[in-house]
Amino acid sequence: MNTKPLSKDFYSFIIFFLSILIIISVIQSVALLVIGSALMGLESFNTWIWLALGVIAVTNGAAIRYLRHNGYRLAAVACLVSVLAVFFHYALILNRELRVFYQEHYHAVAFTLFGTAALWGLSLIFTKAGEKRWLRLGGILTVFVSLLQAVIFFLYFQVGEGSTKLLLDKASRWVALFGILAPVCFVVHFRQEDKRLTVSDNKPAQTLPALIKLAAFLGLLFLGFNFSVEAFRYSMPYKPSATELRHSKAMESYHFVDKSGDSLGYRLLKPLDYDSAKRYPLIVCLHHGGAHGRDNIRQLSADPAPFLMEEGNRTRYPAFIFMPQCPQGMGFSGAYGNASVDSLVFRTIRQLQGRLPIDNKRICVLGVSGGGYGSWHFISAHPEMFAAAVPICGGGEPKYAPKLVNVPIWAFHGARDKLAPVSHSRDMIAAIRKAGGNPKYTEYEFAGHGIWDNVRKEGIMEWMFAQHKE
Repeated sequence: MNTKPLSKDFYSFIIFFLSILIIISVIQSVALLVIGSALMGLESFNTWIWLALGVIAVTNGAAIRYLRHNGYRLAAVACLVSVLAVFFHYALILNRELRVFYQEHYHAVAFTLFGTAALWGLSLIFTKAGEKRWLRLGGILTVFVSLLQAVIFFLYFQVGEGSTKLLLDKASRWVALFGILAPVCFVVHFRQEDKRLTVSDNKPAQTLPALIKLAAFLGLLFLGFNFSVEAFRYSMPYKPSATELRHSKAMESYHFVDKSGDSLGYRLLKPLDYDSAKRYPLIVCLHHGGAHGRDNIRQLSADPAPFLMEEGNRTRYPAFIFMPQCPQGMGFSGAYGNASVDSLVFRTIRQLQGRLPIDNKRICVLGVSGGGYGSWHFISAHPEMFAAAVPICGGGEPKYAPKLVNVPIWAFHGARDKLAPVSHSRDMIAAIRKAGGNPKYTEYEFAGHGIWDNVRKEGIMEWMFAQHKE
């Protein structure tokens, strides 16, 4: 322990950065509360996170110096471990190549974050640092928030009902906002420490700390403004384009509502020259992640919907086209244990079968990205329902391969896909072939995630319409 007290400049420095960190946490927590995980898709997200990481590094670096100076070595180590876990977490999110690892080991990463944060909090309660009242209170809040987040996270992946998952997700966001109280306690602590210094060393202010503070302030001013404005705009009601409005006039807007009150918005496009005396195939069109919402229109411009709505395809391949819209915070597949809208989609399909002249032996499903994962999931959950599936840059559970040997499948993927790992399609195809099936698979060697323009030229409509159940 160093007996020489730290300077007033040091306390001014750490109080400033803790305050900046609190403001960043408030902005990010409010954005998460309003738009959820969609904030990761904002254009300003990466630069915003780099600002946050810079402030976290400087703030905790100063905190570690304080802890070591006062002989709180265990707390200093715990603080360092917690910060490294945070940096590891964001490195996995920011790096597209590492994001694959993040997706596959999400549970382990999350519990590492919760565990190291709890360890940091416990070090402030049960070591010598706990003699400082506000440090101890900050530690108690840190442990409480970490454990509560871990419990919510665990429950989220245990429950199956989508509405319950959404409720738990909302609770997690509120807890994250509540967690801001811990650094507030640290600010109070350092202000008290600063007030105890009755004598100033009268040294001139150092240039480097002043420049670092200026950089953090300007970064918060400009990057925080951009991030906040973009998040606010995203939260506003969706304004459809002229093309979407034109397409929406060609088809009816519907909502399926189950007994519990959960609803699914969808669009239904009837065949050209519709004849109620005939029976038609049903194409289930699953959009990608950029069309989530409850406006029931955004999915009309999300691939593969525009392709299916082309007059040439509708003329040559008359069919009912069913376009459900997945709400925010949910998915078509429940991949990685997330909330899924699949049960509502299946119930809507059964309702359509009861009131429309649908050929039940010719129901097909196709989708891109999130819709590709949904396509794999749909045929895995109900292989008896579908005559064909075209999953594009998606993936499923290889354990269901034996159920899929008799389902006609034509899967597509880009070998250099950084968002949806190509291994997800390869594993499914290999498992089905091993089980005795014969799925078609097209992989584009030099393509990434955006392969739809390639797929649409492959004759998928002709192939789908050639399939039917026995």
